[in-house]
Amino acid sequence: MSRAFTKERDDAPEPALVLRPRRIYGDVMPPPPDDRNVVGFGATVVVEGAGPTPRTFTIVEPDRADVPSGRISIDSPLAQALMGARPDDRVVWHRPVGDGNLRVLSVRYETPA
Repeated sequence: MSRAFTKERDDAPEPALVLRPRRIYGDVMPPPPDDRNVVGFGATVVVEGAGPTPRTFTIVEPDRADVPSGRISIDSPLAQALMGARPDDRVVWHRPVGDGNLRVLSVRYETPA
C-alpha cells in the first residue's frame, strides 16, 4: 500500500475533530429596516422581470435559502440588487448570463406572532 494512504506512524493518535458553530453574517442577521416599504432582510418582495409573470421572493439567511420555493439568500446577487429598493423602483440584477432589469411591485414583512 502507498504511504499516501497510511498514517506517518501507526501508533500516532488521530487528531481530534473540532466542530465550530457556523457563523452567518457575524453572529446576528441584520434587522429589517424601520421603513417597511424598503427591501431589507426578511422582506417578501414581488418583482416583475424575473420571468414571464411576477415572481415573489423572500430574503432569508444563507442556510435557509430554497430558490424553487422563493426563499433567496441575503448574499445572492438578486437579494443584493433588491436591498434598499421600494415599490415601483427599478433595479439591475447582475447575473452571470447578463444583467436583468427588475421592477419592484410590492414589499411586505411578516408580522411576528
